[in-house]
Amino acid sequence: MNLYRPELPNFFLARAFLFCGTTTRPTAGIMILGENRGCQMNQVLRVAIAGLAALSAAGCLAQSAGQMTKVGELQVKEVNLAEIDTSHVKLAVDLTLTALQSATFESLRLCSLHLNGLPVFAAPLNQEIVLRKGVPTALPPLYVTVLFRDLHTVAPLRKMIENQSVRVDGEMVADVRLTAIEKLALHTQHPTVEIDLAQEVPADTGGTAMERAVALSILGVIDSGLQATAAANNYIPGTKPQWIRDLEANAPANLFAVESSYSLEHGDASDPVVALQLGFRTAPGPVVTTAEALAPWKYDAEFLGAVQSGAVKLVKNSLEIQLRPIGPGDPLRLSAKDFSVDLRGAAEEDNLIAVGGGGHARIQVSRRASPASLAVLTLRAPASPELPAGQAAGVASGLAVAPAAVAAQDAWEHVAVFRLREDPVTRKPSVEVLQMGARREGKGIHLTEPVDAAVFGSPIVTPDGVIGMVQDEQAGAFLPADLGTPAAVPTPAPAH
Repeated sequence: MNLYRPELPNFFLARAFLFCGTTTRPTAGIMILGENRGCQMNQVLRVAIAGLAALSAAGCLAQSAGQMTKVGELQVKEVNLAEIDTSHVKLAVDLTLTALQSATFESLRLCSLHLNGLPVFAAPLNQEIVLRKGVPTALPPLYVTVLFRDLHTVAPLRKMIENQSVRVDGEMVADVRLTAIEKLALHTQHPTVEIDLAQEVPADTGGTAMERAVALSILGVIDSGLQATAAANNYIPGTKPQWIRDLEANAPANLFAVESSYSLEHGDASDPVVALQLGFRTAPGPVVTTAEALAPWKYDAEFLGAVQSGAVKLVKNSLEIQLRPIGPGDPLRLSAKDFSVDLRGAAEEDNLIAVGGGGHARIQVSRRASPASLAVLTLRAPASPELPAGQAAGVASGLAVAPAAVAAQDAWEHVAVFRLREDPVTRKPSVEVLQMGARREGKGIHLTEPVDAAVFGSPIVTPDGVIGMVQDEQAGAFLPADLGTPAAVPTPAPAH
């Protein structure tokens, strides 16, 4: 299916434009880009995808995700010191992947990344990466920018420069490029693969001893400042700021993996499709998540085009929403009437044109970054009279909402968001905290660093409480005033 924006030149194709191979063929009235060759195209794309069956569409050989535990050999070649001054250090992480089978990645990200034990954030890489079976492929570098204002210790960086090596731990998660029918066979809108990282690698921290000495002297100055800050704020040097420690300890009890599923019919078969994002509970309000959770197919051009073209049919009343707690607790289901759903506002739309079957049709894809649109899930009142109305048994009291004066600011130097992770075997969800800045942009919030889809639905939290929710890679919506009780007194901003 060829999707494009009519007002743009042909080389500006919609992000949902998916292809494999070089030839095209019409299928079920839409244009599918890809090379079939006897259904072998994706027979070789044997990837382990957490909790999902392997490719089985179009008569290709099905296989279990458990049949292959790795997609290839990932090696961190080197970590390079790209920049260092009194405000930040920028590192480039060079990776090489030798794939067991040919595949195309749409994007990749490093999750739970630690350098010598120091947690760092690497911006996701959103570009096509073509892998050939058995051929080592040098991946584009991923950049890590560490702001000294966010550090609680420079010891890991000092060790890296002194030893000219660094221990890299984390996971690489990549989005796999597939067509709508292939995604349908995997029962997911967002197929991914994950590879663990645990390596000691060389660190290029300067070509001469003089350059390394300069870098170490800068770290020495920063370290003195960190110790003074720790003393002024009454916390132990080498530990995180108190508000981040409190957030890591208390927030998971109020976070949920929001799993939306629906069924699509194609031919005589009917397959479920799953979309996953975050949701959070406010104090003492309901659970808030993105509007996409209520109709995921409307936000995916490939799936929406397939539905409107007749290639697949959306099964009526097949939507199920499940809230899986990040902390302790049992899942809650829409079908069990554990909660009710309410769409606030209307999502803005992008006009696209689907070309195929000898004609074309206009489709309207809902836009994630719609500041006025979000979903509210009101939990069913429990039978126990001890719990407040609207609070389900086993659910925590919720995240504090920032005072109106904090939410009214034009910028926030320190905010935290959460990235959703899921164990590939147990499917138990977990989160990691990412720190960055944010600013007001129009009616919404703009994050200073791009994030990936695993952050969509996360609360945007300041030291004083929640101000909004992440909607796409760098945009968020403000939290409506009626969705929580603001914190009574703002806390002082973190010292620098």
